[in-house]
Amino acid sequence: MIFDFILNLLEPERFSVANRQVRETTPDVTEKSSTIAKPIPEKYKKDVEALRKKYGENFKTGLCIEITLKELLEICPRERRRTDAYTGLISFLKGKMGITLTIKSQKSKL
Repeated sequence: MIFDFILNLLEPERFSVANRQVRETTPDVTEKSSTIAKPIPEKYKKDVEALRKKYGENFKTGLCIEITLKELLEICPRERRRTDAYTGLISFLKGKMGITLTIKSQKSKL
């Protein structure tokens, strides 16, 4: 009698388990790739390749580069030999690649 009572209680449970849908397991969070997904504009391509050659494997998102103007002029030459000639490169590296480039000059107090 007790056995029949328990079966009657659990019977709806047995059918509801069979009717459940099977869910595929997919991750809730997608990982960001540390490689560059977007193409590099032509005007920065040589500069980015030169910096990548200098810093090797470390040249990825989250890198902070602190370099003197003299060193940067040797790596990435410019006609205008001032820090403001690199503002476009600095903003591109920060915005698209997540790399912070800080240029120290003897004339400026940066």
